[in-house]
Amino acid sequence: MIYLDYAANTPVDNDVLNEYVEATKKYIANPNSSHYLGVEAKEKIDDASEFIADIFKTNKEGIIYTSGSSESNNLVIKGIAESYKKYGNKIIISALEHSSIVAPCNFLASHGYDVSVIPLTKDGIIDLEELKSELDDNTILVSIASVDSELGTIQPINEIVNIVKKYENCVFHTDATQAIGKTNIDYSNVDFITFAPHKFYGLNGMGVLVNRNNIKLTPLIHGGKSTTIYRSGTPVVANVLATKKALEIAINKLDERYSHIKKLNKRIREGLSKLDYVHINSPLNTIPNTLNISLINKDTKRILNELNNKGIYLSTTTACALGSAPSKSVLAITGDENLASNTIRISISHLTKEEDIEKFLKILIEIAE
Repeated sequence: MIYLDYAANTPVDNDVLNEYVEATKKYIANPNSSHYLGVEAKEKIDDASEFIADIFKTNKEGIIYTSGSSESNNLVIKGIAESYKKYGNKIIISALEHSSIVAPCNFLASHGYDVSVIPLTKDGIIDLEELKSELDDNTILVSIASVDSELGTIQPINEIVNIVKKYENCVFHTDATQAIGKTNIDYSNVDFITFAPHKFYGLNGMGVLVNRNNIKLTPLIHGGKSTTIYRSGTPVVANVLATKKALEIAINKLDERYSHIKKLNKRIREGLSKLDYVHINSPLNTIPNTLNISLINKDTKRILNELNNKGIYLSTTTACALGSAPSKSVLAITGDENLASNTIRISISHLTKEEDIEKFLKILIEIAE
C-alpha cells in the first residue's frame, strides 16, 4: 500500500493513541462533577488547554473544543455574524476556502448578509489590493485559510491581518487546518484560529477553535456547562489529552519532518515536470506536503481507479468537495476549467518513503501512457 492522501486524513500516532487509551481508563468522571474524580479530570483538561493556549499566545479560556474543523468554522462564522450584526453585515472570504467556510457563508448570504470573495493571483495568494478595496466599515469578518487544502499555498497571514485591523469592528479568522504541524506561521495578531488533530496524526472527531482575544461569540450549541461558554457539551478528557499530545509531537518534530517531506516533494516535481501531459498547479510558495497536478488529455478518473487497484491511494480535490466538481482552487489560479476538472492531489508525509515515490511515479507513467 502507498498512501498519498495525508491532506485528507493521517493515521493516529501510537503515542497519541496510548495517551487516549490511558486517559479513557484513568479519568472516568465527568469533569463538571464537584467530587475529587471530577476535579481531577477538569485539572487535566485545564493543563492541556494552558499548553495549547501558550502556543497561540492566549489564555486557556480561549481554547474551544469542538467536533472538528467544520464545526469550528461554522461556530466562528455564524457566531460572529450574530454577535456583530449591530456593526455590519459584510463577510469577506477568499476563492480558496474550504467548504466548511463557503457553506455557512452561503447560508448567511441567503439571510441577508453580504459575502465577498477575494480572487487569487497566479501564485495562489489572495489579491491584497482587492482585499483593501473590498474592506469597509460594514465588514465584520474576514476569513482566509492559512494554507489551501488543494494547492498547499501559504497565505501572508500577517500582511492580511495588518490590512484588516485598520477596521475597528472587523474580526479576522484563519482556518489553519492544513497548516498546523506542517509549517510555522505567526498567529500572534489573529483573532480566531481553527485546527483539527486528525490532520497531524491525532484523533478524528476532535477540533479546536482558538479565540485569542476573548471576542464575544454566539454559540452554535447551547446547553450545559463545558470548558467554555461558547460551546456546550460534556468535555471528553481523553480527546483533549490526545489533542495536546498530537500537537506537542507535531511541533517538536516539525523541522525534522519538513526536511524529509521537502526532499520527496522535489523528487515528485522533478519526475512529473518531464512529462508533457502533466501540468503542475501548485506554485512554489506551498507547503511541501501537498502537490497538485492536472493531467492533460488523459482520463484522470480511470488513472486514479487503476492506481487504486494497484494499492496507490490519492484524491482529486479536498475530500469534503463535491465528487464531480472541478477544483475551485485550480480554477481560481489558472482560469482553465479543463485543468480544474482533471486534478490529482498528491499529499505526502514523514511516513512516506523514497521508494514509495519512485514506485508511484513509475506506475503513474505506465498507466497514463
